[in-house]
Formats: sequence, C-alpha cells, structure tokens
Amino acid sequence: NDSDEDDQAGKRKRIDRDLAKSEREASDTDDDGTDNKAPKGGNGGSAEELEELLDKEEKKKVHRGQTGMWAKQARELMKYRDEHGHCNVLQRDGSLGWWVDRQRQSYKKLNAGIKSQMTPERVKILTLMGFEWDASHMVGGKKNDEVWMEQLEKLKHYKEEHGDCLVPRKYASNPQLGKWVSYQRTQYRNMQLGKHTSLNEERVQQLEAIYFVWQPKRGRPRH
Repeated sequence: NDSDEDDQAGKRKRIDRDLAKSEREASDTDDDGTDNKAPKGGNGGSAEELEELLDKEEKKKVHRGQTGMWAKQARELMKYRDEHGHCNVLQRDGSLGWWVDRQRQSYKKLNAGIKSQMTPERVKILTLMGFEWDASHMVGGKKNDEVWMEQLEKLKHYKEEHGDCLVPRKYASNPQLGKWVSYQRTQYRNMQLGKHTSLNEERVQQLEAIYFVWQPKRGRPRH
C-alpha cells in the first residue's frame, strides 16, 4: 500500500544520507597516498578514527555468538593495503578476495534498500581504508598496474631527492612507499624461488633501470 511504499522510500533516503556523510567525511582525509580515497598514513585523525571504528565493530555480537569476524577480515584487508598500496584484492587471490567482493555486493543491496550485512558504519570503515566500491574498471588487473606505476613514479622522485632507492621501511614522509619498496624485494625473492609473485620481468626491468637494490647491505645508512 501507499504507506508501506512511503516508509520504504524514507528508509532509502536515510540510508543514502548516512552513506553520503560517511564517504564525504572519509574524502576529507585524502592525501598523496596510493589511492585517492586513502587516509593519510599516520597523520590526521582518520587513522585513529578507523581504529576506533574497528574496535567497536569487533565487540559487536552476531549470530551464533561469534564476535568480530567482519572486523578480523577488515584488518586483514588493512594489512594487504599496507603491503600493496591499495584494497583491490582479486577473487583469484583467495578468501580475502572473495570477502572483498562480498562487501561490494552487500553495498549494492544496502543502496537498493535490500536486507544486507553492510551497515553505514562498515561503509565508513572501508571508505576510510581507501576501498573502491565500483570494481568495473579493474578488469584484468588494470587498476593494480596503475597503482604499481604510481608507486614507481614516487620512488623515482625519492631517488632524485636522495640519490638512491633505499627507502626505509618506516619512512615517515611516505610510509606506504617504504612498505611498497620492501614488498618488491620480497616478491623478487619469491620470483627467484619459483613461488607466486606479483612481479614480472617488465617490472623488474623498470626497477633495475633506476638502479633498484634488491638486497641492501646491512648497516647501510638510511635517510
């Protein structure tokens, strides 16, 4: 009847308003990170806010007495983001990839007013992480290549300033770049051992073209 339709329309408007507010607040924290929605690494209030929201999510009770399962996966995604510089985990990458895909599907249901496990609070958590809700432009891993190239350009700028590519892992000026550089070395070792790796010959050549050091000498002074 008309009253039910009005209630449903009102509910959708409230959801849209809450989601818009969450995404707008997250966008205010944009910086020069690997994703244009990612919060500043270690600066500003977004990192603290994200941790606070995750703590609250971990304490929520869900069916069968389980607690914090969603937050646990969200923290795994944070680790992935810190290593790779983005949250675009593909389904072929395992359970985390499937979880990421489910979040996008749940988000679509929430926007459509359909019962979903997604909540405005979870939307805010993922948005603060730099999560991309629309994966349509990531076909074939194109987005991952773009992110990798963006990090390579930042490494080139670092080399111009410091004279080498020895970015400290805990690089205060750009924490994600330090983690990315360390991750490339890990992937290179995996490549040499014949393990699964995100590196390929083209990427290796691009790094070696700027004299990237795969095994830095211990005790080498850091900037």
